[in-house]
Amino acid sequence: MKSNEEIKREIRLRDRVIRVLAKDKQIRAIAIKNTVAVKTAQNNHQLGFVPATLLAKLLSAASMIASTLKGEERVVLEMNSNGFVPKLFAEALRVGEVRGYAVQSKDINIEEVKNSDFIGLGLLTVSKVLYNKAEPTNGIIEIVKGDIATDIAYYFTQSEQIPTSLILDVALDENGLISHSGGIMIQALPGATEEDLAMVVDNLQNLDRLSELLKQGKTPEEIIAEVLPFEYTLLDSTQVDFFCRCSKDKYMNSLVTFPHKMIVEMEENNENELVCQYCNAHYNLEKEDFEKLKEITLAKSN
Repeated sequence: MKSNEEIKREIRLRDRVIRVLAKDKQIRAIAIKNTVAVKTAQNNHQLGFVPATLLAKLLSAASMIASTLKGEERVVLEMNSNGFVPKLFAEALRVGEVRGYAVQSKDINIEEVKNSDFIGLGLLTVSKVLYNKAEPTNGIIEIVKGDIATDIAYYFTQSEQIPTSLILDVALDENGLISHSGGIMIQALPGATEEDLAMVVDNLQNLDRLSELLKQGKTPEEIIAEVLPFEYTLLDSTQVDFFCRCSKDKYMNSLVTFPHKMIVEMEENNENELVCQYCNAHYNLEKEDFEKLKEITLAKSN
């Protein structure tokens, strides 16, 4: 049985995103530790270390952006490019849920590929699903560097007019598996002075590598305390989990909208496995499932 101290330590070091506002300085800071969540993503999707690292960074960014939203509002980050990892997708909810996937076009020879070619040229899309909007709000920019942190910071500066500095860091073990993951984002809100920003940026540039700080047992709030040289108010602290709301029932509800003929062909061709692209969960359709689907779709066709 675990001691109280062990339980407290586990809670303290749990995956978490925090958001703070510097007192009277109009500077917002967000930091995340999401090692377990991105490890789960790498394991679920069976990713090599290159796509796993890129996906982990995008998941970190999505969770930090989502922390500025409300309730179950969510943000989707999507990068489509001509690189060796042509598609990266991350979706995060304000409540701490995050999911995503990476597509690798072909085998990567690390010795022959430049870092900028992993993502390459393309588009970054930022979509927010908000309570007071009938449709998602979308922002699209060209990928200017192929570095996720730089591109997202550029998006905020250009599309939302919020000067942003962003660091995303992922460490790997000797087997290419993620060992630590985190990020920190600093944003200048209206009224922030250049002098205050200069102090924060200077601290950010001199900060030890995030993965090293996490390895030392530092929490997101302790990392923020090293960056902000003035007092701040903790606005929010949210646990982060790699979590997908997919289920077999949801797939069944979608399949009943298919033509009856298509359901029959699926059964005849033994197309009985459903795979969620977001979390790689697998669901099998049994004979009774097909019978139910055929009955419903046949009734709809009459």
